[in-house]
Amino acid sequence: MATNATNWRDPVICPFCGDELTSPGAGFVDHIDDSTDCEEGFEHWRENISGDLAGEWTG
Repeated sequence: MATNATNWRDPVICPFCGDELTSPGAGFVDHIDDSTDCEEGFEHWRENISGDLAGEWTG
């Protein structure tokens, strides 16, 4: 992973590594499928916010 900080300001940039995504939805899903570091970052983020949401986030 390129950085420990996340950047949520641009939806076509991966918030975990800064790579450009093909799209903010499916492109992000494809990206985390291809990038183990980003997938781990996403799973960690999901675990951290899971108690803040009423139900499971479906993306």
